[in-house]
Amino acid sequence: MRFKNNKKKKKILGPITVMLIISAVIMIASLITSSLGVRAERTVIVNGKLETSLITPNNILSIDGIKYLFSNILLNFKMFEPLVLFIISLIAYGIADASGLLQMLFKPFRRIKPYFITMLVVLLGFISTMIGEYSFVILMPLVGYLYKYINRNSVLGIVTVFLGITLGYASGIIFNYDTYLLGTLTQMAATIDVDPNYTYNNFSTLYIMLASMAVMVPILAKLIDVKIAPKFKKPLLEESDSNYSKKGLIFSAVAFVIMTLIVVYLIVPGFLGSGILLDNNQTTYIAKLFTTGAPFKEGIMLIFLIMMMVCSFIYGKISKNIETSKGFTESLSKSLYNSGYLFALMFFASQMIAILDWTGLGELVTCKIVEVLSMFQFSGALLIFVFFILVVVMTLVMPSTLGKWTVVSPLIVPLFMRSNITPDLTQFIFQVADGIGKSITPLYAFFIVLLGFMHHNNADEDYDISVFGTIKLILPTVLIMLAFWIVFIIIWYLSGFPLGISGYTTL
Repeated sequence: MRFKNNKKKKKILGPITVMLIISAVIMIASLITSSLGVRAERTVIVNGKLETSLITPNNILSIDGIKYLFSNILLNFKMFEPLVLFIISLIAYGIADASGLLQMLFKPFRRIKPYFITMLVVLLGFISTMIGEYSFVILMPLVGYLYKYINRNSVLGIVTVFLGITLGYASGIIFNYDTYLLGTLTQMAATIDVDPNYTYNNFSTLYIMLASMAVMVPILAKLIDVKIAPKFKKPLLEESDSNYSKKGLIFSAVAFVIMTLIVVYLIVPGFLGSGILLDNNQTTYIAKLFTTGAPFKEGIMLIFLIMMMVCSFIYGKISKNIETSKGFTESLSKSLYNSGYLFALMFFASQMIAILDWTGLGELVTCKIVEVLSMFQFSGALLIFVFFILVVVMTLVMPSTLGKWTVVSPLIVPLFMRSNITPDLTQFIFQVADGIGKSITPLYAFFIVLLGFMHHNNADEDYDISVFGTIKLILPTVLIMLAFWIVFIIIWYLSGFPLGISGYTTL
């Protein structure tokens, strides 16, 4: 990324070039490690028992690997979930912007001091975990428009909310499905080897989540304003020619409330015909909402798109910013103009991630790290520190949260329990460190989405968007937050304060 103070244009590697290089490195690494017979022990829980097996990397340059590359190139792109989410998000916000609704909503925010805006955005990132990774595609463009209309740099806003989501992913006070899934693995790991009576409580870390949010939100906001914001120049204020309509805003708000109530009716059982968007094959309500294949989970972006279209259409018609049906339909695709580069970016990202998954190198490195950690007799605060750092390292090569915890929890949860540290605290540490690692790895799909939204909002080409430039921009803030998180968790552990409802630091 080229910062505003740079007079001489630097030669940089574009994101697509970097992804091609990373893909080549993964390919060569798979060839070398498979040729050398590198292997690792993989311990997972199967039917209530620990099963250990040896895993080896798959050579992508073998005959089978080359067949995979050629036969799955289109499937990899089609199955790249962020692509669809990205498109829907651009369409939804495109119509909202064209209608003038966003300008109307964000105009009052001009009176708020910049630091409080930053803190509000970071807080929004922290508490957005209820919708999981959908938060990236919903919040990043939203904040981009917010910053645009309060005369701050849109790219800065997108980076800010991205850091809020990743660095605070474990601290959202609203319970989410990811934590539920991790909790099931935590419970199995704890009961199978140490304590058969242990039960994971979904709210066992509520107190530390609230406290960490209260502490970390202002710290992160201050770091962003001091270390990142000065790298972005302030755009020239352009007054919009959109018509403002209080009547349009009121009617849009009424429509939003009505649609929200309809959605609530569709996801809450117990009423006549209600709850039809739930997967009733599941036993818990959170699983009925968010399990793979659940109508609500699969359709949440459609719900978002419909609500944005309806509210925008109402506001646009009343304010006369959109006077014809043709104008409305044209506004739907306006935000997709000149998006060819973004689709190319997503295409190469999908292949890079698919190659990594097929080779199994990320899982191999993770299992090796778990092996090494299990060999040492760390305990207490030192164990917390070492584990935190190692999870960050694991995440750089294996961003999948659930995939990592599947191979980490069977060994690490009992290890912590034998050191008198509860599974609840162990999982919390893992989730915090996992989010930190995701913020700085280009192997994470939503890091690529970050680059896409940055590029899309870089209208004046003030910045050269690059992988390493973006990492360089945010890395000092991430490292400082890493240190704050470690200190915070260790202090909480040493204090012995309860983690949450029936949740404690020690057994």
